[in-house]
Amino acid sequence: MRYTTFWSACDEQIAPTGSTGLAGAVNLQTDCLKHNALLTDPAVQARVRAALTA
Repeated sequence: MRYTTFWSACDEQIAPTGSTGLAGAVNLQTDCLKHNALLTDPAVQARVRAALTA
């Protein structure tokens, strides 16, 4: 099974922000987005779609 994580250095919910990374996963940093903005950001959505089809 493959895993992908998305994280933002501006996430106010996750501390430290780099802790979202998983060993063996593709860990992708996003633009400076707040936690809930990760759900609606068009660039993140496109990257999720790309990860699902890879």
